[in-house]
Amino acid sequence: MPARAARRARAGLILGAVLLLAPAAQAAGAVTFVAPQNYRDGNLGWGPVDQRLTLEGLERIFRNAAAKRLPAGYEIDVAVLDVDLAGKIDPVRARTGELRVMRQDTWPSMTLRYTLRRGGKVIVRGEETLRAMNYLMDPVAIRSTEPLRFEKAMVNDWFRTRFAGLDAARPAT
Repeated sequence: MPARAARRARAGLILGAVLLLAPAAQAAGAVTFVAPQNYRDGNLGWGPVDQRLTLEGLERIFRNAAAKRLPAGYEIDVAVLDVDLAGKIDPVRARTGELRVMRQDTWPSMTLRYTLRRGGKVIVRGEETLRAMNYLMDPVAIRSTEPLRFEKAMVNDWFRTRFAGLDAARPAT
């Protein structure tokens, strides 16, 4: 009897792992950061660990949004050209320089170049600047404790509106 329970538990773990990996397999692609040392923000004035965590966090946001918002069979490559995180560092208020003050006029923005493909064929490509000028009005982002919550909301909104008309059933042309 214990062997059967162990097999069931192992099968459940395998099924859970497959289900967790399935969304990531839906939309493949790459996220690159072009000359991040020239970004307006992105925690580049902080230490190398903060920089790495910020860029990794942004990459994760794009990958998760693609997996959630793009139908199966689509691939997107995103090149981030500029980043300005929500808020501004206020060195007067924080001795460490790490206090980011959020105000209405310090919205997040990001400039990016993207290529969307299906079946290896380019469906659309473009360059856009994303802005979330009303970022302090987003009740989900305001309540979140994630470090890049406003940027996440901005990227998810972009995926939702930019790629809303994609159809997984329609063959690539």
